[in-house]
Order: sequence, then structure tokens, then C-alpha cells
Amino acid sequence: MKKFQFSLERILRYHQQRLKQAEMHVAQAAMERDSARLDVDQCQQRIDDASQLSETVGGPINPTVRANVTAHLEQLAEILSIAGKRLMVAEERFRERDRVRTEISRDAEGLSLLRDQRRVEHRDEIAWQQQIDLDEIVMRKWTSRDDDDPPITPGLPE
Repeated sequence: MKKFQFSLERILRYHQQRLKQAEMHVAQAAMERDSARLDVDQCQQRIDDASQLSETVGGPINPTVRANVTAHLEQLAEILSIAGKRLMVAEERFRERDRVRTEISRDAEGLSLLRDQRRVEHRDEIAWQQQIDLDEIVMRKWTSRDDDDPPITPGLPE
């Protein structure tokens, strides 16, 4: 019996290798995105913390403290803007790499399904050929048994 061989096996392995690389790139992009999101959240938290003045209603207002807090909040707003842009770029990079991974996965899946289909066809063909061979052997034995039996003559005891 001939062994199963899939003519596109090398191409399937190539796509599977590309899929592993794409999955690594997606994971890396996800880490970058999570890092950027963490930076945005931390910056937002720093802005929230800096916005809390220790002034009380009806109490004295210190213009220097207010000016310092305002300057600090403006710096944090710039940092937040930069972090937000970095987050947007990281999210876009993640989406793009995930899209590429999905395409490669679809290609690899299609080739894998084709290989499985061909394997089933091969197995069926082998089973069919074995059945033909078995039928032929049985027919030979049956024919040779008929040749070995003496002819039966009517009326004579066996």
C-alpha cells in the first residue's frame, strides 16, 4: 500500500510557521497596548490626585500653590496627550497584527482541512483496493476449490 503524501505539506508547514510568528507579534502588540493603557491610567490618576487641593471653603487661598498646581496639571495634561497618542498607535498596531494573524490562520486552516480531506480520500482508496484484493483472493480460492472437487455424477454414491 502506498503511504499518504500531501503535496502541499511544505506550504502548510510554512503557513503554520508564519502563524506562530504572527501569534508572537500579536502577543507583543498586546503587551505594548496594555503598557500604553497602564501609562494613560496612571497619568489620569496623577491628574486626579493633583487636582485635589487642600483648600477649604472660606479658607485662605495661596496663589503660589494654585499656580504650581496649575502648571503641574498642564504638564500632566501634555503627558496624558502623548500617552493617549501612544495608546492609539498601540491599539492600531494590535488590530493590524491580529488581522494578519487571522488571515494566516484562515490559510493554514484551509490547507489543514484539505490535507485531512485528502487523507480520508486516501484511506478510502486504500480500503477499496484492499477489498478488491480480498475479493480476488476469495474468487481464486473458490475457483481452485471447484477445480479440485471431482465432478459429481448423478446417481452414484459419493
